[in-house]
Amino acid sequence: MAAVRLLDELVKRQAQQRYDIVVFGEESHGGYNRIQLSHVLSGETTLDDITSHDAAWFEQHDMTWFSGRKVVSIDTQAKCLTDATGDVHDYDTLVLATGSLPVMVDVAGNNLLGVMSFRDVFDVQRMLALSPNNGRIVVVGAGLLGLEAAYGLVKQGFEVTVVHRSNRVMSQQLDVAAGALLQTHLESMGMQFVLSSQVASIFGMDSVEAFQLSSGETLAAQAVIMAIGIRPNAGLAKTAGLIVNRGVIVDGQCRTSVFDVYAVGECSEFEGQTYGLVAPIYRQVSVLVGQLMSEAVDDFRNLSTATQLKVSGVTLYAFGDPMGQSDTQALVYEDGAKGVYRKVMLSPQGCVTGAVLLGNINQAQTIFNQYQQAIPVSVAHRAELVFGQ
Repeated sequence: MAAVRLLDELVKRQAQQRYDIVVFGEESHGGYNRIQLSHVLSGETTLDDITSHDAAWFEQHDMTWFSGRKVVSIDTQAKCLTDATGDVHDYDTLVLATGSLPVMVDVAGNNLLGVMSFRDVFDVQRMLALSPNNGRIVVVGAGLLGLEAAYGLVKQGFEVTVVHRSNRVMSQQLDVAAGALLQTHLESMGMQFVLSSQVASIFGMDSVEAFQLSSGETLAAQAVIMAIGIRPNAGLAKTAGLIVNRGVIVDGQCRTSVFDVYAVGECSEFEGQTYGLVAPIYRQVSVLVGQLMSEAVDDFRNLSTATQLKVSGVTLYAFGDPMGQSDTQALVYEDGAKGVYRKVMLSPQGCVTGAVLLGNINQAQTIFNQYQQAIPVSVAHRAELVFGQ
């Protein structure tokens, strides 16, 4: 998504008059909205509906697209790269937008057929090839990605059990009360949860047949979906001699340690931070476009990002610290019968330090703006924060 956003922005600037733009993609499908994969999985939309950059798009915009052609090495001295077919291509300016790789739980049996991630079109196609009649599917991880995978599978008629090591769902974004309320709603949709537990091992001859929990309990399953996080896909950059920590190190203008080589998106790392949401990545792209078009642009900065869950029937908006500190004041409104929970945390100075809005996200953007700008909230306006306007 970083790459296609970059292409769109270059088209707006008529960059084809300045550059011959060549795109290599390991996936052969083209550019698509990865965020919407859960809705493809659920059957609420199709792959064609979320595809934005196909062969016709590249042809229309006078770009060369090497579909399904993975780049295997880069020679930054000779300014050329080699693809999986062995062909060598020269470049003047190179942008790395290689994204991220899913983190897989390191347990016995994780190489069996039926153990998969939830990251791309291929993963979705493999899930849709399974049959609800063949038994349970286990989703490991109750973060954003795990819940979206579980939702899609439940909509397709599968029995789904979500295993999560924390005591609440979305433990990075929600407090205990909000987590419990969200879990109740998701259970009403058909999801099952095993919290404060982990998958200890996976069993089967050639494919998944069962899994064992850290408690020792063993349950039958036909597939295990790993959704516990991502890591920057920076191996290509590292072998090319670029400076890599977790991701490819970039400066505020998206420049790597090698001249004329840039990195953007989930493969990059700036001031110790890597990325998994599109908001900061799109800000990166804006900076990079300025660089490529020789425009004066401000440096990229790390800013807080809000989280939203993409599950039909659930409205959730959260940012900042969901638990608060010892000196934080928490304003809370809860209506369990209606599934509404609104919690806004304030510092001793009256500035918003975080919020969890579930079931009613009225004024969410306004509260988030106050958080980003550290604007003190007057006593007269505090009720408006917690109840909504």
